[in-house]
Amino acid sequence: MIPHPPPTPIHEFHSFATLMRKLGETFVVSDVMVHRGQIEYVAPGDGNAANQIVAEKRYSVVPISADGQNFEAVFCTEHPANGERTITIMRETSVSDHIPDSTPLAEAFYLFDTREWYLTLRGNRVSGLITYWAFNSREFRVQLYAGLSRVEELSRNLLARDGCGISSDKGLNLSSEVLQKVRKRFESVRQKMGGNRFVDELDFHHVNEALRKHSPWRDFLHQRLGRALSNVEYETLYNFTGFRDAVMHGRVLFPIYLDFKQRRSTISQIGELIDHLDAYSALPASGLPPTA
Repeated sequence: MIPHPPPTPIHEFHSFATLMRKLGETFVVSDVMVHRGQIEYVAPGDGNAANQIVAEKRYSVVPISADGQNFEAVFCTEHPANGERTITIMRETSVSDHIPDSTPLAEAFYLFDTREWYLTLRGNRVSGLITYWAFNSREFRVQLYAGLSRVEELSRNLLARDGCGISSDKGLNLSSEVLQKVRKRFESVRQKMGGNRFVDELDFHHVNEALRKHSPWRDFLHQRLGRALSNVEYETLYNFTGFRDAVMHGRVLFPIYLDFKQRRSTISQIGELIDHLDAYSALPASGLPPTA
């Protein structure tokens, strides 16, 4: 049995991977990996071919195989911040280079903290190859969208349960220009369909702003965190507008490995914020309007 690499600390792992399990998003590594028959590899000792592949396609790793079935060594590569990706060493593969291809995708995400690739296993045989690039896939984007949608849903519900933005803009601490536009949209939608809350017509970034300015929520969050967050700190941790836009519009999320590492904490914070929102939602409604 091939073991997993060292586990990620519980508080980081829970914040996204557990959330995906709760939401029923069950994509696994085999859904996005390069299958064994499609792995681009070189023959043992063919460093020239490996260099050509890396120069042309900038692969994270070039496996070495005599038959396309067994991969007992690899050419490792490196991509410096201001340079081209190049081969660094050739080495034999080890147990830590493999993960089961049945690993849930959201769990696998946390195995790429310090490396760009893994060979995948099924029945103790290599079944494919996965690199950080796989997390640009539609499958992982669906998981991110599920998490971000949950943030949006809980945020709107939290404001409404505290009496903010139900049938009017009452309790929403937003600019008059924003509220005027939303008021027109709300009246139009209510006439056509009815049943909507005012807060449902806010754009995502305005929901975030209204929540940030909602004092009962901020007081609760500060107590839960054990410290007060400045507005700048709050935005840094919990404003996912730019990331949500990238997910929604199909942009490449992780064009290079450095971007992958930098956004790793953002993805953990999606689950973290949902944990906090869920905890607040379990309390009695405050019924208090926010203050500036």
